[in-house]
Amino acid sequence: MIIAGILLLVANPAPADPVKASAAWNSRCEECHGEADKFAHKYLWAIDGKLQGRHHVYDLRLFLGNHFLPDHLIDKLSAMLMKYANTPQRFTDECSGCHGKVEDFASKSVAFKWGKVRGVKSGTAVSEFLPGHEGLNAEDAEFFARLLERFVKQKQ
Repeated sequence: MIIAGILLLVANPAPADPVKASAAWNSRCEECHGEADKFAHKYLWAIDGKLQGRHHVYDLRLFLGNHFLPDHLIDKLSAMLMKYANTPQRFTDECSGCHGKVEDFASKSVAFKWGKVRGVKSGTAVSEFLPGHEGLNAEDAEFFARLLERFVKQKQ
C-alpha cells in the first residue's frame, strides 16, 4: 500500500504554480509602480542576462527578494520584466524622430572607446552628453546611456 502511494506521487507530481506573473504584478506592484511594461521600459535594462535597475544595479533579483515578494514569484516577475526591459520601445517613442532605430543609431553613431560609450564624431561620452539633451533628466539619461551601451556591446 505504501509503495503504491509513493508510485502515485512520483507518477503524478504536484501541478505547476498557476500564478501568472502579470497577475502577481497587478496585485502586488501595480499600485505603486504602474503597468509592468511601462515601468520596465522606463526604469530597467537587461545586460548580460541580468535584470538591472537603480536598486541593486547589477542584479535586480536581489532587490525583488527584499521587496516583500515570496521566493516563488521572484523568477516569474524577473522573467516578465526582463522581457519588457529588452525591448527598444522607449527609444522608439522618444528618440527615433531624430535618431531612427536604436540598432542603426548604436551601430553608426556611438562606439565603445576608452572604457565608455562615446559619440563616434565627437568622442564625448554618452553618459556626459545625455543629461540635459532634449530635456532629459539624470535618471532618463542614465537609462538611455545603458540602453546604448547594451546595443554597442551586442555589435562587438
